[in-house]
Amino acid sequence: MRRMTAKYFFFVAVVAELTFFAGNGSANKLDLTVGRFIECTPDGVDCIAHNGAYEQFMAEYAFGVSPKLLASSSTLGYSGFYLGIESSIAGVPSDGTSRFNATARNYEDARWRVGTADGAAGSPPAMFFPTVHVRKGLPWSMELGSSISYLAQSELVALGGEVKWSLFEGYRKGFLGVMPDLAVRGTVNRIIGETDVDMTLVGADAAISYPIGIGGMISIEPYAGYQFMWTIIRTEPIALYDSSTDPPTLVQSTANHFDASEANMTGPNLTRNNVFGGIVFRYELLTVTMDWTVGLPGSWTTKQYMVPGDAAMQNVDVKVGTQLKYSFGVGLQF
Repeated sequence: MRRMTAKYFFFVAVVAELTFFAGNGSANKLDLTVGRFIECTPDGVDCIAHNGAYEQFMAEYAFGVSPKLLASSSTLGYSGFYLGIESSIAGVPSDGTSRFNATARNYEDARWRVGTADGAAGSPPAMFFPTVHVRKGLPWSMELGSSISYLAQSELVALGGEVKWSLFEGYRKGFLGVMPDLAVRGTVNRIIGETDVDMTLVGADAAISYPIGIGGMISIEPYAGYQFMWTIIRTEPIALYDSSTDPPTLVQSTANHFDASEANMTGPNLTRNNVFGGIVFRYELLTVTMDWTVGLPGSWTTKQYMVPGDAAMQNVDVKVGTQLKYSFGVGLQF
């Protein structure tokens, strides 16, 4: 009966989450329109890329769709299996919600309105990123996983894979029995469904956790760690926009789609450092996980035109601030 209750609870969670997907996937407010970062004349002849605002926006956007952690350092065991429904909510930076001012060319402050499809009407206050996640335990304290995720209010889908190795699992005898679990993990998420950019997220993280048993039936396992995220972005042929209008409008010309490199828009490799912490609650087959991730501030230098029509490229400092993401998962582990 208890096992049936856990399975019923999981089924209800799956249905509720998939219903939420369907109800929020049609607006497409968070589809990318990075062509708006290229400032063009109305005829589309002269175009200049605002790479600083573009790279800042893409770093913040990538944090929202980066792989969820939602697991302790221990593995499932060589015969273990996990099937879960997970989701994360990442806040959209507040300084990116101001209305785009075509006269002031305020691309940095209005980067989220410029970079998303429905930006003129205002971007959503958060990115909601549900996931179906499976993991399989292997011998030698290894674990493989795969996931499929969807960014609500967009057409973006992420296909993910991961591998984890728990360093001391199976060797905790004697004084080692009181040591916490340590694990390292690598992840790859391939983004599909976006036409403006080709994006892949590669991550590496290290985590520490410690299991606490209660009454022989309940286990609570807090964990914490560090994640390095590498986002590989390559621009695709994209639409040209006339930035003299508010919001920018599509250039009406025979060449209104081109390779973004012609305007010197970069295809950057962006890096991000994240720290995370969470807790795993297990009762028989049921597993509930909560996770908090903090994207740390960072800065780098990129190249861009400083004045429209100026052929010289100049260095521009780019900064990204702190971002927060909360993730929740419910699954069956057996």
